[in-house]
Amino acid sequence: MPSVTETSGTERNYLHQLTSLRGVACLVVLFGHAIQVFRYSQPSRPAPQAALHDLMTYAFNAEAAVVLFFVLSGCVLSLSLQKYTHMTGRIIGSFYIKRLFRIYPLLWFSIILAIVSMVIARGLVADGVFVGWLSRNLQTPVSIWNTIASITGMFTRYNGPMWSLRVELMYSVVFPLLFMLVRARRLRVVTLVALAAIALLPVPHEVGTVFALCFGLGALIPLLPTALPRRHGLYALLGVAVLLYDRYALAPLNLPERIPDMIETVAAFVVIRDLYASGRQYRLLLSKPVIAVGELSYGIYLLHLPVMLIVFSVAARVWGAPVMLSHPSFTQFTLGIATVVLTTALAALTYALLELPLHNLGRHLGRAILNPAAASIRPITAGEGTDTHVSRV
Repeated sequence: MPSVTETSGTERNYLHQLTSLRGVACLVVLFGHAIQVFRYSQPSRPAPQAALHDLMTYAFNAEAAVVLFFVLSGCVLSLSLQKYTHMTGRIIGSFYIKRLFRIYPLLWFSIILAIVSMVIARGLVADGVFVGWLSRNLQTPVSIWNTIASITGMFTRYNGPMWSLRVELMYSVVFPLLFMLVRARRLRVVTLVALAAIALLPVPHEVGTVFALCFGLGALIPLLPTALPRRHGLYALLGVAVLLYDRYALAPLNLPERIPDMIETVAAFVVIRDLYASGRQYRLLLSKPVIAVGELSYGIYLLHLPVMLIVFSVAARVWGAPVMLSHPSFTQFTLGIATVVLTTALAALTYALLELPLHNLGRHLGRAILNPAAASIRPITAGEGTDTHVSRV
C-alpha cells in the first residue's frame, strides 16, 4: 500500500514537505536531548566563543520542536476529517480506532526498551550525570502499577518523551469536536480565543493545557483559503528564526514557560501554513533521505532517549563519565550521531514489523466501521489531502 495518496504533484509536494518537517523536528529533539539532559562541565570561553556556542546549542530547541509537532498534528488530523461534510458516530469511532492503532503499538514497545535503559543507566544517577527530571525518572520504581499506567499512556516516567504522547491522546479524544468548532466560521474566532485562554492558564506544564492552541491553529490550516500574502515566505522564514531562538532571546526575562510556548505556536502555524498553501518547493524537504527520516520520525522520537541512555552508559563504562562530561562539544556530537544511527535503524525495523502493519490494520478496521450509506463524504479535491502518512503523528 503506498504511503502517500498520489492525487497530484502539488499535493505530493506538500505532503512530503510536511513529513520531512516532522523528521527535522524529531532530530532537533534528539540532539537537543544530547545537549540538555547531561550535566556537562562548562569550560570558560571568551565572550565571542561563548556567544557562538550559545547560538549553536540553542538552535536545537527541543521544546519548540514539540510545539511544531502538535501544530502539525492538528493540521494533518484536520486533513483526515476534512472530507466529511458532517460528523457521525461512525466517523468519530473510525477516527478513534485509527488513532489508537497509530499511537499505542510503538508506545508499548518503547516501554520495554525504556525499562532496559533504566536498569542500565540507573547506576550513574548517584554520580550526578543527569539533569533533575531525568534523574527522577531513572529512579522511578519499575512496578506492575507503574507499568500498567505506562501502557495506558498516562504515566510517563519510564520514558520522558512519552509525555507528549499523553498530550496527543488527550487532544485526540476532543479533536473531532475541536475540528467541528474550528470549521464552523461563526464559531472559529471564539473557539481560538477560548483555546488561547486555556493555553495561558497557570497550571503545571505537564498537564498539557498550554498546547490547546497548537491543535486549534493546526486544525485551521487546511480550512483557510490557499491564497497567501506576497510576503508570507518572509514571515515563514521569521517563524523559523523564532522557533530556533526565541528561548535564547527571552531567557533573561525569566518568563513562565507557557509564554515561549505560545510564541512558538504562532510561529509554527506560520511555517506550516506556508508549506501547506504556498506551493513552494524546498529541495531539502523534498530529498528522499529527509522524507525517509520523516516516515520514521515517530519511532525516532519515541525511542531515541532510551537508546541515548544505553549508548552513554556503555561509553561511560569504557572511558568514564567524568571524561565524557568534561568534553561537552565532542560528547554531544558523537553521542548525537551514534544515537541517530542506532535509533534510525531500530525505528526502521519497528516501522516495518510493528508500526505499518498495525497502522494499516487500524485503518482497515476504521474503514469497516464506516457505513458507506451513512458516512456522508463529499468529493476530495487535489489540494485537500486524505488520511496519509503525515496524519500518523
